[in-house]
This record gives sequence, C-alpha cells and structure tokens, in this order.
Amino acid sequence: MRSLMHVALVLGLAIFFVVGLSISGIALAQDVARTPDEVSRMTREISQEVLSPYCPGKTLAMCPSGAAGDTRREIQELARGGMDKEAIKDELIARFGEEFRMHEAPPEDNLKLLGALVVGLGLSIGAVAVLVRRRRGDAPRAADDGVDGQSAEDDAYLKELRSEYQD
Repeated sequence: MRSLMHVALVLGLAIFFVVGLSISGIALAQDVARTPDEVSRMTREISQEVLSPYCPGKTLAMCPSGAAGDTRREIQELARGGMDKEAIKDELIARFGEEFRMHEAPPEDNLKLLGALVVGLGLSIGAVAVLVRRRRGDAPRAADDGVDGQSAEDDAYLKELRSEYQD
C-alpha cells in the first residue's frame, strides 16, 4: 500500500512537472509582439550602443553611410521579429568584431554641446550686463556729485545757470 502511494505521488509530480514545462515552453515560444514605438526605441538604443564599422569613431546612429542605414533597418527587422536587445547586439558584434562593442556612450554631438555652451555663456554675460546697468542706474547719487573731475568753480557756474533758467 505504501509503495503504491509512493508511485502515485512520484507519477503525479512527474506529470505536474511535464505540464508546467510545456506551458512555460509555449509561453516562451510565442512571438513577442512589439508596437512600432517599441521597435523604433529599441532600434535607436542599439544603434547608439554599437560602433559603426563604416564610420570610425561614430555609432551606427551617428553614421551617415548607406551601409549603416541598411544595418539600422536590419536591426529594426530583428526587433520587430521578437529578438531581444542583447541578442541583436551580440549578433552585430559577432559579425563586425568585438572592437565595435561600445563600453561607454560617446557624447551625442560635440557641435551641439559647443552650441549649448556658447548660448549659455552669452545668456550669462547678458544677464550680468543688465544687472550692472540696473545697479548703476539705481545707485543713489550725492547732491554734490557731478561729472567726474568737476571743480567747485564749475559747480558754482552750473548753480548760477540753473537759477537763471528757472527765472
């Protein structure tokens, strides 16, 4: 009796295991349905993470070569077909060579960075100039302040002219 229960338990566990594996296998075998936005995002990310064999020092995304465009379209097809990001990158690296694997992303475009710095610097200089002009215009002036280098004689003359003008 005990061995019969033992056999039934082992058989039940085996059936449970086989059914579980087949269900998970079916789920894994299904094509990954990606939206066009996901495919586009994945293509862009992969293109920015793999160096171009057609344009030295640039990623596939930055390379204007027609062959790089063909490679980007191929990446898009693989992503649309359900292949995951790392598998696509590994396939590209296997084809082009390990030296095209990027370890650190380069800046998108040095010209854009330079442009942003110039604009920021220009805005900063403009803001400082405006503040300096405001401070000079708002500064209280003493009653005896006149034009730089003005003498007491000039002050007396100006005072006389003002009084004649007001009369």
